[in-house]
Amino acid sequence: MKDQQKGDDRMNAKQWAAFALAAAAGLSACKHETGENSGGKTIPQRDEIAAEYRWDLASMYENNAVWEKDFAEMEAMLPKFESFKGKLTDGKKLLEALKLRDKVSARIDKLYVYAHLQKDLDTRISENQALADRIATLENSYREATSWLTPELLTIPEADIEKIIKATEGLALYERFFKVLNRSRKHILNDREEALLAMSGNVTRSAGRIFEALTTADIEFPTIEDENGEKVQLSYGRYSKMLENKNPDVRRRAFEGMYGTFEKFQNTNATIFDANLKGYAFIAKARNYESSLEMALSPNNIPVSVYEKLIAATHENIEPLRRYMKLRKKALGLKDLHLYDTSVSFVKGGDREYPYEEAKATILEALHPLGKAYTEEAHTVFNSRWVDVYETQGKTNGAYSWGTYEAHPFILMNYNESRDHMFTLAHELGHAMHSLYSNRTQPYIYADYTIFVAEVASTLNENLLLDYLLKKAANKDEKLALLDQWANNIVGTFYTQVLFAEFEKAAHDLVAQGVPVTADKLNETYFTILKSFYGDALILDEAYKLTWGRISHFYSPFYVYQYATSIAASTYLYQKIAEGDTEATEKYLTLLKSGGNDDPIELLKKAGVDMSSPEPVQHTLQKFDWVLTEMEKLLGNDE
Repeated sequence: MKDQQKGDDRMNAKQWAAFALAAAAGLSACKHETGENSGGKTIPQRDEIAAEYRWDLASMYENNAVWEKDFAEMEAMLPKFESFKGKLTDGKKLLEALKLRDKVSARIDKLYVYAHLQKDLDTRISENQALADRIATLENSYREATSWLTPELLTIPEADIEKIIKATEGLALYERFFKVLNRSRKHILNDREEALLAMSGNVTRSAGRIFEALTTADIEFPTIEDENGEKVQLSYGRYSKMLENKNPDVRRRAFEGMYGTFEKFQNTNATIFDANLKGYAFIAKARNYESSLEMALSPNNIPVSVYEKLIAATHENIEPLRRYMKLRKKALGLKDLHLYDTSVSFVKGGDREYPYEEAKATILEALHPLGKAYTEEAHTVFNSRWVDVYETQGKTNGAYSWGTYEAHPFILMNYNESRDHMFTLAHELGHAMHSLYSNRTQPYIYADYTIFVAEVASTLNENLLLDYLLKKAANKDEKLALLDQWANNIVGTFYTQVLFAEFEKAAHDLVAQGVPVTADKLNETYFTILKSFYGDALILDEAYKLTWGRISHFYSPFYVYQYATSIAASTYLYQKIAEGDTEATEKYLTLLKSGGNDDPIELLKKAGVDMSSPEPVQHTLQKFDWVLTEMEKLLGNDE
């Protein structure tokens, strides 16, 4: 589950689910290995980082040669699918075909993740890029080899499939699979058309790969002056850190350096994004969906109205966001508040750093309400080289948790010792724990949970961490800093993601309406929506119109809205768990173990939260209102 930026300028804990959110780091791990600090002015190479802070990918594949062996084996198995063609009314043959599909799919998942983890550690190494390209080709070949399977199944009447399931031992496992399949009957094409769509995969998915290459490997950021007048190479991680700097000139220079760079590439970036939009629209039209949005929501059985109502409800409750910005402006004592001023702490001592080891210990303490078994396994995640901690030369930006059914999850960080990044770590740990529980409990076919549910696991960890730290707060300033963190989380994970979701829908609508997708049009569209959120509560520098060009999650269409729905669900659930409701805790842990064995809205209902009702969103915004009121009291602004 690759996460990216959480907020416009807050690369933190879901961080966005990947600016997309999280941030990269700028510190050398030598500080943690030897007690000496290199100063962090240059980004370290991987061999400068202590082994304990680097992934050990040997738990997946000992080396590339072993990966090659698995690759060849899976490649050789693809022709076997042809032997089942025309025989799916035979229950035993059907079961064999489905088991073969699960086996090959699970192993290709493993091959794919290993290749991409290697690539993400150093995007400059051509051998790693070659592995990623090859597995993408094999994945596409797998899709082609199995493209006939679903269309053939759909030629069998639903009633006959039910009879085959009852008559064949072992097929009962796939009842939900067939239920979901039957829902999608009108969107599945004949075998020849499905094969053509499968063959088009490398083309329709290429825009995302081009975007990644441009924004992580090719773009070079300028060197700027820090608060001491020293030259510092700007990077994604250092940008995040500089936005927290007390010196307004450093924040401004970081903003100008970052967005000035993206401005140079805006036309190329727009062309890439246009290709992404049109590729998705092509598939949606081919599959007989009314829109790209409908196609994106269909697999999770989410009505389009849920997406649209989320945007509408947010605009109806936009005032707390502006209230928070005005509070920040007053607390910082600024004549003009810019968007790049919204990450800096206005609390004395609010910029405290959390060394990685301290962050780990703090998170584990905060998660005690989830039980001893949960925290013990979380300790294993942290201390078994499953986390790649620090920013290094060529490493991909952001943060994520990613694993497979056949291998434990790995967490990528670019840790910079900020409180924000400690929350990112807790967030990604939530994903990792979700994967551990789900993979252990569910069969492969139902182990993969949806993002709609996934972000509940991550943001609930953040809420528990905040609750724990607030209870331990020793003074007014510490409490105020944590309340500000909570407010930032709601802004970044709820409001900002809804803003992104509204822009994303508008961008896809441009294609549907036949409007040329240019940099100017995207800039205009984004900036109009941005102003509708913030109004006159702060200064919106025109360069922020380029933000759309930074968000990698837009290449996973209609993904980001789930951050908003998830934080609403997790805020609702966390309250009960933090209060010691053991039944609520058990239901939540059951949710983590459920994978995708039901529709996400139904899974959340079982856990105790109904996302088809407005209550969770209202509860979250009421919590935000409470947080702001508490902050105003501490600041002496409760007039």
